[in-house]
Amino acid sequence: MKNILHFLLVTVPLLSISCNRVVNHDAASVHEAGETNDHAHENEIEHSVIKLKKQDFAFTIHTGGRIMADSKDIVTVVARSSGIVRFGGRSLFPGVAVQRSQVLFDLSGEQLADGNTDLRMIQLKADLEKSRANYERAQSLINEKVITREHYLEVKNEYEKFLNEYNNLNSSFGSSGNRIHSPASGHIRELFVTEGQMVTTGQPLASILSEKNLVLHADLPPEHAKMLQSIESANFRTGYSQKLFRTSEMNGRRLPSSGSSTGNESFYLPIYFRIDNDPELIEGSFADVLLIGKPEPGILAVPNSSLMEEYGNHYVFVEDPDHGFIKRYIITGNTDGEFTEVVKGLEEDEIIVATGTYNIKLAQIKSTPHAHVHNH
Repeated sequence: MKNILHFLLVTVPLLSISCNRVVNHDAASVHEAGETNDHAHENEIEHSVIKLKKQDFAFTIHTGGRIMADSKDIVTVVARSSGIVRFGGRSLFPGVAVQRSQVLFDLSGEQLADGNTDLRMIQLKADLEKSRANYERAQSLINEKVITREHYLEVKNEYEKFLNEYNNLNSSFGSSGNRIHSPASGHIRELFVTEGQMVTTGQPLASILSEKNLVLHADLPPEHAKMLQSIESANFRTGYSQKLFRTSEMNGRRLPSSGSSTGNESFYLPIYFRIDNDPELIEGSFADVLLIGKPEPGILAVPNSSLMEEYGNHYVFVEDPDHGFIKRYIITGNTDGEFTEVVKGLEEDEIIVATGTYNIKLAQIKSTPHAHVHNH
């Protein structure tokens, strides 16, 4: 009986130590730079480790933005004469596709007392015929030196003035009045008039978006102003699509901008990227944006899945020579959304927990004072 009791007293503490220790039996087979070693054996804590290597690293800044039309692709349609607006054969509203030279509006003088295009056309025809007759007569008289050259030039100028005005109005004049054609193919972006509205010469009627390019407008928080010139590209998503759009894959080009002004209605610094038009993108929609900086070589970075936070400080679990794990606080820098730069606290070739970090933390919390767990 005494021998049995002695055996139990010796073995129970040993079992306690073995059960509470965080184990990593395969440390010798850890892969290089970025490759993880998974541990999911029975009686072990599920996790993976990674050996740290310096690499090229580009910081990212998470912010918001908006999809905009490229101002170069927006064409404004204006009234070439005064009149009453009639839509040209079909209903028009924002988003409707149009083709180049398609009739959009008819401007009719109808019964207007002032600015009546129909009456103006009739008057122009009469003035043109009269001025043409005077000009032809002046040509014969100048040859006979009956009139002075000064009088001849006055008659000629009057004829050319009426001719140019008539040609300009007649080029778009039809049975329904002055016809307004679409200057480009695309879709109606904005409609500024309604059916039956009175307009004057030069008044905007609509704007056409030619759908060649779009612009991503991203908002850079002022605290990141020093990084403005280092930002080269952006990745973004919209609320209505799961697709990740990359400016680097959309012929994206950053437009020149400075950090000297945030604008009148925003505290953010604007950054613009001109990108190819994509049918899945809707102009005016908001986007979740990840601004990407210029890659820098020789940066030590850890996976974001490795990081744990405690009272505002970050730490990771580092493998010790006995294949246990040490809790070590580090100072972090920029992040690219997947990895985070390590400013201080880790060295190249050290092995850290890459995934399953929370499992290691729980194991240390549950461990007894005799367990093989280190907290530095």
